[in-house]
Parts: sequence; C-alpha cells; structure tokens
Amino acid sequence: MKNTIMISALLFAFMISFGGSALGSDTKPLPPNVDMKTGAISVPEDYTLWPTLGTWSHAKVVGAGGAVNIHEYHVVYTQPETIAYYKKKGRFPDGAVLVKELLHAETMSMSTGPAVGHATTLKAFFVLVRDTEGRFKDSPLWGDGWGWSFFEPKDLTKTTSKDYKVDCIPCHVPAKDLAPRNAKKDDKWIYTLGYPVLQKK
Repeated sequence: MKNTIMISALLFAFMISFGGSALGSDTKPLPPNVDMKTGAISVPEDYTLWPTLGTWSHAKVVGAGGAVNIHEYHVVYTQPETIAYYKKKGRFPDGAVLVKELLHAETMSMSTGPAVGHATTLKAFFVLVRDTEGRFKDSPLWGDGWGWSFFEPKDLTKTTSKDYKVDCIPCHVPAKDLAPRNAKKDDKWIYTLGYPVLQKK
C-alpha cells in the first residue's frame, strides 16, 4: 500500500513538473501589444512613456543650389527594462519591444543655425518584438528572432505588413555589418550604433 502511494505521488509530481515546464515554454507571455493566439502586433498604447533609445534624422537635397533639408525623423522607444537588460547582458531580452515613430520634418533658419530641423506630424510606425523562443512559426510576420510590423497613424492595431522578409528585412540587412562583433545573431538586425543609451557606463 505504501509503495502504491509513493509511486502515485512520484507520478503526480512528475506530471506537474513536466506539464509546468511544457506550459512555461509554450505559453510564456509576450507584452500586451502581442496577441498570443495569432501573433498579431499592435502599437503599444503607452510607448511614449518609455525611454527614447535614439533619434535618426533623414535629409534630402532640395533645389538647384544643393541645399540639404531634414525631411524626416525616426524616434525609437523601448521599455526601461529592455535597456537595463541590454546594458547588463549585451543582448535584447525576449519580449523587448522597439517602437519607431516616423515623423515629417521641416528645416528652417533659427538663431541656433541656418538649417535647423524639427518634427511636425506623425507619418507611420514600425514595431519590433524580440522573440527568442521561435513563436508563431506559421506567421509571415515572425522570424529571424523578431516580430515585425508597420502601421499607419489611422490604425495602430492593424499592420499593413504582409511578409517581413519582403517588407522589413531588406532595410535591416546593412545593420548586420554595423553591429558589434559579439552581438547575438538575431540582435544584429538592429542598428544599435545609433543607441548610445545601451552602452555600459
């Protein structure tokens, strides 16, 4: 009788342990802006409260005189815990979210200089979600370690991206040659050289 009880207890403990570990690996939640059933990504509602990773300015030549004007800004945000983790571990954690705002910009002469650019209106968003577990294998918007989506300002819940390999990856290929040599393979898609806040101090 005692042996039967002991065996039953061991089997129960094994089942709980196995089930718990399996559940943990399969259902580890991502941030709220990811639908865990479908993998659909949205723009986080509170991203403007997050720290800024960095800002990129894009310029173009205008007019016959060859003047260069800033016409677009890209402002990138992430969660504070992502910055802390990266500075400690040197890599992006599972569930890290990067939100890039694309903003129209204008260039004008000011007392601080003859060509000063400033942001005006929102143009679009890119959202990346770090995925170290290889979730949503059947989704064309998840792969190479990330979830990828592009959004227009009129709808922050529905992406216009169809296939990340066509719509997103091409712009990130140059980042691989600019990444730190010791960067994790899938982290090399990110232009970390423009994010000095990630550097250890």
